[in-house]
Amino acid sequence: AGDKIAGEKIIKVEPPPTPEHSPPRRVQGRIALVGDAAGYVTKCSGEGIYFAAKSGRMAAEEIVALMKGGSRLPTQAEIEDTYCKKYDGLYGPTYTVLDILQKVFYTNNGAREAFVELCNSKYVQQVTFDSYLYKRVQGNNPLDDIKLLGETIGCMVKGYSTAKPDAEFSNPVESLKRI
Repeated sequence: AGDKIAGEKIIKVEPPPTPEHSPPRRVQGRIALVGDAAGYVTKCSGEGIYFAAKSGRMAAEEIVALMKGGSRLPTQAEIEDTYCKKYDGLYGPTYTVLDILQKVFYTNNGAREAFVELCNSKYVQQVTFDSYLYKRVQGNNPLDDIKLLGETIGCMVKGYSTAKPDAEFSNPVESLKRI
């Protein structure tokens, strides 16, 4: 393709934006989206390679099983009822928790300060490590979860009372470069 674009100007060099939510349809006809195309990226970390590989394998296994040895083609509804439901059942809670964390703690300086303070908790560190390692929400110790709720409220009050307000951010020169 080099000879076809020789002498042309490169307008923009940057990756496409990472999808933050599943598209409205992950299956159209007999085409199933997996990985980044299906929105299977964790917003907090941007991690997606595990979810890309896992969703690709799950989709393939479900479609192969539905084909019954190649004797039939699966329908959109069948793919949605198998692959999508299984994936959502396994990883939906993880995406929900990460979405809540982002909405609560990534919004302003006070919330970020609270999050940093919460990360001192051994329970938070263990749950975070286990959840990251196993790619599913871990913890589920009701007593520790209630304690964590109290600590979260305390950290949020402290974070909001001590953090400097968010500064106005404007960089029109850089913004113009990206157009």
